[in-house]
Amino acid sequence: MPLPDLIEIVPLDKPVRAEITVPGSKSITNRALILAALAEGEVRLEGALWSEDTQVLVEALRRLGFEINVEQDPDEFCNRRITVNGQGGRIPNAGTPEKPLELFAGNAGTAARFLAALICLGNGVYRLSGVPRMHERPQAALFKALRELGYRVESANDKLPVTIFGRSSRGNEAQTENGSQSLLTSAATVSIKESSQFASALLLCGRVGGWEVRVEGEDSEEAPYVEMTKRMVEVFPTRGGRFQIEPDASSGSYFWGIGWLIARREFDRMLQTLSSVPATNEDLPATVKPAPEGSSV
Repeated sequence: MPLPDLIEIVPLDKPVRAEITVPGSKSITNRALILAALAEGEVRLEGALWSEDTQVLVEALRRLGFEINVEQDPDEFCNRRITVNGQGGRIPNAGTPEKPLELFAGNAGTAARFLAALICLGNGVYRLSGVPRMHERPQAALFKALRELGYRVESANDKLPVTIFGRSSRGNEAQTENGSQSLLTSAATVSIKESSQFASALLLCGRVGGWEVRVEGEDSEEAPYVEMTKRMVEVFPTRGGRFQIEPDASSGSYFWGIGWLIARREFDRMLQTLSSVPATNEDLPATVKPAPEGSSV
């Protein structure tokens, strides 16, 4: 969902009281789409973010043969209710060595990496590409891990575009420079030094693929995303059902901050209008504790 060329911002001319619905998390939405496709039966994703990245992934899943229905979310125009007819680990559509099935990831790094792992579960040949900028982004750690698992991954420079051969040809050839595949194994090690998305891609598909995924590297910013993926794999309805997408915490933090600062102003006003009996922070609900001294609105 690209932004318009011009966004007009009109300053408020009076106090406003409003309830805010925060759009869904992109990270959770994209993970949920992959897990829903791998589930057995229909999964309904509530509060899913409808952005350029999630739209790219939905369209790619449709090209792979998954039936997906998208409905407007009545509570938030940036969200959608997405119903995915999971195939229990089966990838319906596939290409051939002569004519690989083309998948376009746009500039969506998450979609590109998750799709690279997902199409390994198919029984054909796939070519994954994106916009020129996407072709510059790193993929080597993921491709290396997929080759360790025995999949044939052909790329001129370990970046997109890439041609990936599914499990029907898994383990048939030895690994060659810049491509093909390693001998058949069920375990792979992946580093999160460059991106946690490499590990998340493998973890999302690991149960269906029968992969043992070992994650290495320490990164305080990337590690929480790996833990998120592991948790989602544990709780996701693999036999169909409903899954609620959490609001995006980063987007919501601005509104939490505004509410916290405004609570300070209201708290000070309350002190002026009440008796001289001093009030304490304990008089306020936990969600509207006043901001520290020195904060400004």
